[in-house]
Amino acid sequence: MKKITYLVVALVLLGCQNNQSFDSNLLNPEVIDHNVPLKVEPYADENILKNLAPIRARFDNFAITEDSEFINDRMTSFGKQMPKTIYEPVKDKAFLMSGWQLTSTLIVVGDVGLIVVDPGESDEASERILNDFRKETNIQLPVKAVVYTHRHPDHSFGSAGMGVTQEQVDNGEVKIFAHHQFMEYLANDASVVGSILTERTAYGGATYLGQNEKGLVHAGLGPTFAGGKISFYSPTDIVKGELKADVAGVKMVLFEAYGDAEDEIDVYFPELRHVHGSETIQGESFPNLYTLRGTKYRDLVKWYKGVDNLLDYAKKSDSYSHSHMRSWVGNDFIVERIQNYRDAIQFTHDQSIYHMNQGATREELVGLVSLPEHLKKDPWLQEFYGSVEHVVRNVYNGYLGWYSGDATELATPSFKRKANLYISAMGGRDNVLNIANKAYEAKDYGWAMEVTTHLVRSNPEDQEARDLKGKAMQAWGYDQANIYYRNFALSGAKELDGTLDKSGAFDFANPVIIQQFGIGTILENLRVKIDASKAVNADFKIGFNITDRNEKYGFHVRNGIAAFYRYIPDNSDLVIDIPSHVVYDFVLGKGRVKDAISKGEGTANGDVNQLDTFMSFFDFKKADINLSSR
Repeated sequence: MKKITYLVVALVLLGCQNNQSFDSNLLNPEVIDHNVPLKVEPYADENILKNLAPIRARFDNFAITEDSEFINDRMTSFGKQMPKTIYEPVKDKAFLMSGWQLTSTLIVVGDVGLIVVDPGESDEASERILNDFRKETNIQLPVKAVVYTHRHPDHSFGSAGMGVTQEQVDNGEVKIFAHHQFMEYLANDASVVGSILTERTAYGGATYLGQNEKGLVHAGLGPTFAGGKISFYSPTDIVKGELKADVAGVKMVLFEAYGDAEDEIDVYFPELRHVHGSETIQGESFPNLYTLRGTKYRDLVKWYKGVDNLLDYAKKSDSYSHSHMRSWVGNDFIVERIQNYRDAIQFTHDQSIYHMNQGATREELVGLVSLPEHLKKDPWLQEFYGSVEHVVRNVYNGYLGWYSGDATELATPSFKRKANLYISAMGGRDNVLNIANKAYEAKDYGWAMEVTTHLVRSNPEDQEARDLKGKAMQAWGYDQANIYYRNFALSGAKELDGTLDKSGAFDFANPVIIQQFGIGTILENLRVKIDASKAVNADFKIGFNITDRNEKYGFHVRNGIAAFYRYIPDNSDLVIDIPSHVVYDFVLGKGRVKDAISKGEGTANGDVNQLDTFMSFFDFKKADINLSSR
């Protein structure tokens, strides 16, 4: 993929002064990496295949695997590794159900029940998995434990499809294992940054495109995202450091192993000599050490040390499974793959820091950090999901933030004004379109997208500019073997031409998830919905007495913030006594607190109309978010 340096940009701007024409010699499509297919597919070589776990049954493939002019050949080739398959790494005891959804679900058979690791992304998908498992194995035992390896949408939201009920969880019949901070991080995703995460995940996962040759080919870590109705039960048993457990006669060691989530846990089955690496090892791809859909900084040092934790158990194992893709056997093979994976993470981190200490900026790191050849050829380190290129930028951000040290970045013109200045410097709108069209014809799609972005930012209604940017974005997307690069580009192209159907996204703030949070978590996270322009001159205190839980909370709205307390503030303007279900009904959109009080479901100490005053400080509207046309 071509990188446009600041020098090239400067030359282009100078060449376009006074309406001079763009120097097409600056275009050099030969240096653009279009991810030309490898002559050899290393992820399907003999060494890999001979260490594949025994296969109990194999079915059809949800991934798009037919060659197409709209799909990079490596992407379809990789998708051929994703058919629905029941792997049997431990005979009659451990079964990896890979290919029914994005997540591979591990089912371990005990004396009187099943242990399910990662039920998945929907009840429909997990029900299909369990039905196919029972049909092929004739094992009819009930589920006795569910392990959430971490909080991400494809892992923890299909327990009901496995036959688990809230009543079974409440009475201890079924245990739910998770990291001790699982609920904390889930709450952040759901009620703090839920809106933007919903949108960016839909773009990155091609949710709005459908699964076809011009949309989702596969999900990088699995053949599809099997969305639908979800279920969710709060954890009953938490893992901090290491937790030993015995479920249905099966001994387990659950342990923290930082991976693509801070709340990652892995599982070792000592009597089976089997280890499940969750997403400490993220599928069969270079990992998303930073995910383009957006996340807090993923600490690469913690990640490779998490891999070290996993390695300690892998060295005692004869078989291996993880939350995505296939299962493997053979101790030497497993240890080698995991160690290479670990070394690739440390290499990316350490070399980024090395060059940062030489003065390299965030964008310069892209051209300076590249895996050594033997790691680059490793079958688990192909860039189908993560990439070194987008990760090194985030290493820079993680340590130094966005600022490079050049004061130019501090003095830069405002968002829209900068776009107008670039357009003027490049000879005006029509000349910018001319430059972009030449770039498109030369297949220099990145440059075409770059210059048309200024036109769109200057005037979002300029449909000609939007169409050209979208056309370049689409062509670039079709070239990519990395699913995030492809999906963001194709989703963005449809946003630009106005054909993006924004339905079907995984809702990070789904009521099924929200209702499992405590009242304090729900109320506290209202703070990020404050409209500062309405609250900047406020001085308002309110208290909430949750009568059925003996819990007290409060807010002091002042200076444009909603300060939250786990007590009722002194001299509150209003104190309301309500049961917890009134709060849940409110956040789930089922009713207003004021109406519940008027119906006798609570009382108010003070003028109940003051609730309207409190609510007026917040903005609860759903935002219409655009990512490529702003």
